Amino acid sequence: MSDLPIYRMLNADVGVTSLIDVEAKVWEGVAPEGTQAPYVVWQIISGQAENHLDAPANFDNVQFQIMVYDTSSKYASALRGAIRNALESRAWILNPIINQYDSNARLYGRGFDANWISDRSTTED
Repeated sequence: MSDLPIYRMLNADVGVTSLIDVEAKVWEGVAPEGTQAPYVVWQIISGQAENHLDAPANFDNVQFQIMVYDTSSKYASALRGAIRNALESRAWILNPIINQYDSNARLYGRGFDANWISDRSTTED
């Protein structure tokens, strides 16, 4: 499991929890086979330690992606917006609009890429 507090932040946001049960419908990496839409998948896609010449890195810059899947493009977009609002105070949104459609699963995918700056000197994150 990742060190990013994605679950905690989504669970604490009424805008998100009014649309989806975070505990049952948000997955890191991949959703279990047979998961019914709507659901959310997130993953870390890259990272970089913010190194210094005279000391170890005290920050990590972690890029992650969140994707929402649903049979309704409107609902998937609304949920993406709620998740973005919940995380935007702590994450820098890089690519705000990822749109796709999976014709085999008949699901709309709506997502975004973001960066999270993790302070190594605290356990806040």
